[in-house]
Amino acid sequence: MKNWMKASLALTLAATVLAACGKGNDGSNAAGSASPAGGASPSPGATAKLSPVELTWYYPLSQLQPDQATVQETVNKITQEKLNATVKLMPVPIGDYVQKMNTILAAGEKFDILWDGYLLKPEELVRKGAIQPLDDLLTKYAPNLKKDVPQVMWDGLTVDDKIYGIPNQQINGNRLGFIVQKRFVDKYKLDVNSIKIITDLEPFLEQIKKNESDIIPFGSTFSSAVTGLNAEKFWVVPGLDDHFYIKKGDPTYKLYRYPEEDLDNFRLASKWYKAGYIFKDAATAKMTDYESKGQMAVIFNNVLKPGVEAEVKAKNGGNDVVVIPVTDWFSNGYSATTNQSISRTSANPERAMMLLDLVNTDKTLYNLLSNGIEGTHYDKVSDNVVKAKADSRYKPNMDWIFGSVFNSYLKEGQPADVWEQTKKINGTSNVNPVGAFKFNSDPVSTEIANLNAVWGEYRKGLTTGTLDFDATWPTVSDRLKKAGEEKYVAEVTKQFNEFLKKKGLVK
Repeated sequence: MKNWMKASLALTLAATVLAACGKGNDGSNAAGSASPAGGASPSPGATAKLSPVELTWYYPLSQLQPDQATVQETVNKITQEKLNATVKLMPVPIGDYVQKMNTILAAGEKFDILWDGYLLKPEELVRKGAIQPLDDLLTKYAPNLKKDVPQVMWDGLTVDDKIYGIPNQQINGNRLGFIVQKRFVDKYKLDVNSIKIITDLEPFLEQIKKNESDIIPFGSTFSSAVTGLNAEKFWVVPGLDDHFYIKKGDPTYKLYRYPEEDLDNFRLASKWYKAGYIFKDAATAKMTDYESKGQMAVIFNNVLKPGVEAEVKAKNGGNDVVVIPVTDWFSNGYSATTNQSISRTSANPERAMMLLDLVNTDKTLYNLLSNGIEGTHYDKVSDNVVKAKADSRYKPNMDWIFGSVFNSYLKEGQPADVWEQTKKINGTSNVNPVGAFKFNSDPVSTEIANLNAVWGEYRKGLTTGTLDFDATWPTVSDRLKKAGEEKYVAEVTKQFNEFLKKKGLVK
């Protein structure tokens, strides 16, 4: 699933007025819900004491899976036995997820669990009354899960002193760089050690363009801070859109909006689009389809985590890949990148919490959601290593969407100590000093809606280079100003300065 750079893929701050209904703030007295003493998931013998319920769970996937119904049926065999609950799994194509969920939430649809994070920010959902606090539910129904998750993650999901999400534990840091198909590295003798910033790739991309007619040289969009052009110079300010920064090492914590280093990303996108390095229909095409066929030579990645080669190979047409990092590890603390929350409209928040506890503690259930059915969708290479079948009809390759990846079987090719490496990185990454900042958008919700509308017209064109930046930006800038940019920036600056003083970062 995720991390401040992921936020750059979606500037959306939910501006839709979200209708809210459901239970009280403590999530109590839900119909048909009960729990055994001690706060643990019920044993099979205790299941009879729970009335049957159906839980609905929304989450994004890069591609919908043909065998989704078969997996859901198998999931329900486990959840019925352990929770007397069935689960209606509702995956949504990731490109449609924000719009789909905003529509569902605005309509007040009754459902139970939703994935939120870098695309759909928990703090924005809190402000709109869409999700409910989980403190009491965690204490009563998931005490072991609450204990297992590091406090920094709970802090990242705390708004107004209440917890609003369950983090899907994974890599809690970022390392920016590129994933390059090994066959092209070898063929064109790319010196991976010579790549320090994105522009170092230009000669390689030119070779791909000239000699590989069915291959897209560069398959990523150019969002802010992309690829390390300015990642070593700036910290992004989390909890906002992706164009607010502070400079690293600046004791004044001056806030920058659209610094030239940020806008240079869009200028580079324009240059590369004209050079033919970016797909001509990148602004409208479904690029994951080209990735799954192995038709992208280079892809930008913001979390070059241990073992990522094996994970990405499966999504890259089965082609071996080489990773090229261009930054060291860094972290925003925990920026609520990939999580589960319980809808305010849930009729059964207690049982929803019990399900989330089970997903994060039952390795069989978690790997069923992540990998499908053994023998049907994957084979075990060893006790803890799996390999997807070539013709598998269920291989999401998005383990981080469902729960803690520390419960995941290893993909063939991942190092045996990948989770130990991951936990070490989580504890040693350079941490963003303003990573705990959370913005209350209520005072400028109208302006944010107007700004999002403007960005919605231009974002894909700018981030793919299909719109010339220098020719387009004056119009965009003028329209942003008319949409309320100055009021929005003033409110962000005010709240950010208050945060700095509260944290003792400035006097």
